[in-house]
Amino acid sequence: MKKVSKSAAAVVKKEEACACGADCQCGKTCGCGCECKKTLIKCGTMLLSALIIAGSILFVGEGCPMKKGFRYGRMPVPVAQKGDASVRDFIAANPAFIAETMEKYYQAQQQKRQPAGPSEAEVAKAVKSIVADKTNYSLGNPKGKFVIIEFFDYNCGWCKRTNKELAAAVASKEGKNIRWIPIDSPIFGEGSETIARYVLAAGKQGKYAEMHEAVGAAQGKLDEAKLIELGKGLKLDTKQLTKDANSQELKDKLTANRTLATKLGVNGVPMLIVDGKVNPGALLGDKLAEAVKASQAKK
Repeated sequence: MKKVSKSAAAVVKKEEACACGADCQCGKTCGCGCECKKTLIKCGTMLLSALIIAGSILFVGEGCPMKKGFRYGRMPVPVAQKGDASVRDFIAANPAFIAETMEKYYQAQQQKRQPAGPSEAEVAKAVKSIVADKTNYSLGNPKGKFVIIEFFDYNCGWCKRTNKELAAAVASKEGKNIRWIPIDSPIFGEGSETIARYVLAAGKQGKYAEMHEAVGAAQGKLDEAKLIELGKGLKLDTKQLTKDANSQELKDKLTANRTLATKLGVNGVPMLIVDGKVNPGALLGDKLAEAVKASQAKK
C-alpha cells in the first residue's frame, strides 16, 4: 500500500472537514458558502476601491484648491493602478452612483466636522448686524422677510453650485420673499481675494449682482486682466473699477467679513444662515426647496 505523507494527509483531512473560514484556500464549492464569502469580499473590495478612486478624481484633481489645504478635502487618496480593469470598468458603468455617493459623503463629513457653533442669541445678533450693514449687498428681494446669508468663496465648487441654484430660487415666483445676502469670504488665497474685491468694486458702480453672476459663469482662471475684461463687458468704468478693487476700503471690508466669519465659527465654505438657523454646507436640492417653501409663509 502506498503511504500517504503527513502533509498530503493534512490536505485530505482539510478537504473532508473544511470549515472554510475567511482564510480558506481550498477553492472548492463545498456547501459551506466559502465561494459566496469570497465573492462578497471581492465585490466589497471593488466597491471600496471605486469609491476611493472616485474620491481622488472629485477631490484632488489638478488645480483643485483642496490640494492646498482645504479643511474638508484633506485626505490621502491612492490612485488606481493601470491594470485594475475591473474597478475601472465598474466606475465607467456607474458614474452617477459614484458621484451621488461621494456627494453624500462630502455633505456628511462637512456637517460632522463643523464645530458646535454659536448660540441662537449670537446668530440672531449677527443676522441683525449683517442686515443693517449697508456695505453688504442683497440679491433677490432687498425687502424680503426670509433672509438667507451665505459665506462663500468664488473659487469653491460647492459655492458655485449653491449660488447657481439660489439665483434660480430667488428669481422664481415662489422665492419672491427671499433676501439673499452674500458675504464674500475668500479662503483659497490671493486669487480668491482679488475676485472678491473686483466684485465688490463693481458694486460701487451699482453692478454687484451683474458682476457676481458674470464671475460665477466665467470659465478658466480669473486673474485681474480677466476681471477687468468682465467689467468692460458690463460697461463699467474699468479704471475706476481697478482703483476701487485695490483700495484699502475694500481690503478692510474683506477683513471685517473674515472677523465676522470667525465669530460665527465658520470653518469652511459654503456656510449659510437660513432664516436665522445655521446651515453648514451647501444649500441644494431638497434642502433649498424646503427653504423656498418656508419663505412663502414668512411675514
